[in-house]
Amino acid sequence: MDLWRIAVRALVSYVYLLAMTRVSGKRIVHQATTFDFVVALIAGDLIDDMLWAEVSTTKFAAAAGSIFVCDAITKLTAFRWKAVHRFLCGVPAALLRDGREDRDALRREQLSEADLAHLLRLRGIEEEKWKDVHLGLAERDDELSMIFAPQAESATRADAARVKELLR
Repeated sequence: MDLWRIAVRALVSYVYLLAMTRVSGKRIVHQATTFDFVVALIAGDLIDDMLWAEVSTTKFAAAAGSIFVCDAITKLTAFRWKAVHRFLCGVPAALLRDGREDRDALRREQLSEADLAHLLRLRGIEEEKWKDVHLGLAERDDELSMIFAPQAESATRADAARVKELLR
């Protein structure tokens, strides 16, 4: 196949996928889910087939469009029904409760105690400070969010105002 035909096919597929990606609503990679990655892999394979003329441009557009439409329908369904959202996206898992790791939750999330320690260190919490964490949650985006025990949280202006009021 001529080089200019490959270049034209690449340009057409790029513009088409750019439009489909913009329509899908994702603006940054950090917002992407695991299934968004799978959709991207499928789209990449479709581009490969179109670039080397294994399928026509029309067949590429139909296949890629179908994948993006199915993805959009799935996302809209998940947005509308909580049960579908929980099934597709999962729910946060409590890995740490009152300073102690939950071994069952770690097993379900396929994490080790070392993985938990690593996630906590990334948040600036060494093992001796685990007791300050009331709840450590593995979120859907694989980030660890924490709710600190009341005695471990920093005082706020509102706290200072309450103390001042009590001392009057």
